[in-house]
Amino acid sequence: MPAHVVYPKVSLEKASGRIARWIVAEGQAVKRGQILFEIEDDKAAVEVEAPADGIIGQMIAEDFEVTVGDPVALIFAPGETPTTAPQDARPPVAKSGGEAQPAIVTRQPGRAGRGPNPTPLARRLAAEHGIDLSGVPGSGPRGRVQKTDVLAQMARGESLVSRPFVAAAQGEEVLNAVWLRRGQGKPYVLLHGFAADLNNWRGLLAAARLDHPVLALDLPAHGGSTRSIPADIDALAAMVEATMAAQFEGPALLAGHSLGGAVATRIAARGLADVRALALFAPGGLGPEINAAFIDGIARAREAASLKPWLLELVADPAVITPTFLRVAVESRRDAGLTEALRAFALRFFPDGTQSFSIRADLARLTIPTRVVFGRGDRILPFAATRDLPGNVALHALEKCGHMPHLEHPELSARILGELMRSA
Repeated sequence: MPAHVVYPKVSLEKASGRIARWIVAEGQAVKRGQILFEIEDDKAAVEVEAPADGIIGQMIAEDFEVTVGDPVALIFAPGETPTTAPQDARPPVAKSGGEAQPAIVTRQPGRAGRGPNPTPLARRLAAEHGIDLSGVPGSGPRGRVQKTDVLAQMARGESLVSRPFVAAAQGEEVLNAVWLRRGQGKPYVLLHGFAADLNNWRGLLAAARLDHPVLALDLPAHGGSTRSIPADIDALAAMVEATMAAQFEGPALLAGHSLGGAVATRIAARGLADVRALALFAPGGLGPEINAAFIDGIARAREAASLKPWLLELVADPAVITPTFLRVAVESRRDAGLTEALRAFALRFFPDGTQSFSIRADLARLTIPTRVVFGRGDRILPFAATRDLPGNVALHALEKCGHMPHLEHPELSARILGELMRSA
């Protein structure tokens, strides 16, 4: 019997919701624990995993209103044949042996002869970014305009915002970037640490609210970005600047974790991007010391058994490394090319177990609001590196916190980000 994928309860206030984006396609083979779809609301971005192995089918359309607990797809076991469900909005719940069985809500066909017929989410995105949907080609059933079509139009330059730092962007490689939250006002630009990717920030957004747009990037040799290795931290900063230029116009607040904190600081010091404030979570570059065994181990590990011990080194509370966190990390390491790129990156930026870059002079030159958030229990970078910070930099020293303050203390981290945004 096929396994049912149900719509989860995301918040106490809502009894229904919509799927913002399917990560998988109809008829695709999926594995238990694999991310199937995303849910977005004003408070969180939630990823929903597959409950079983098999072939996914009978998926409901994105943006179709569904009640919490209702099925949104079926996962068929090997040998099972996906059946064609009726094309109504919600088939009656079937009965089997007196027990109610979840019904499957099928995809809604598009309406012919009604122009682009955008989905509700597509309409909202278009309104937020000033896009005329009349000329947007739709990829949904019968040409219906979906969220992905609006995002594609924005990528072609049809958005409310355009490119600011053209001089910085020319000739530079653009990195993989995802808007984790859209809206009006100055955006947060989030830069992850070594051996992570942009998804590292989703835990912060799920636990606490940020009221401005949020753009997260994959650094080179990480996530979905290029596998090429920049020559130094300035070349890395230039790639981030080029990506920012391709995504939005105007000022921003930069937030960086570990290596990303060092990159954010260098960008602010270079002065090519309009950076109004800095939030640095356990930033690298405050001194040469680093846990060399961690850098080597995390770069080499590819299986759950080898990854988990190194991930646990990142936090004071082991509960932060959830099974989902571990599965996502393992999934990324199935790409052998990515693992090799990480090793090459480590050799370039952490030769002989040393941080080859420093942001001390950069911090001293800054005139923008800057805060450093550091855990006293950090086992990757020594807390002692925060001694003698320039007087223009505020330090938040957190007890019972390791190398991931943005995930170990998300509410406090979000409050700091909000205060910085208000002062920017």
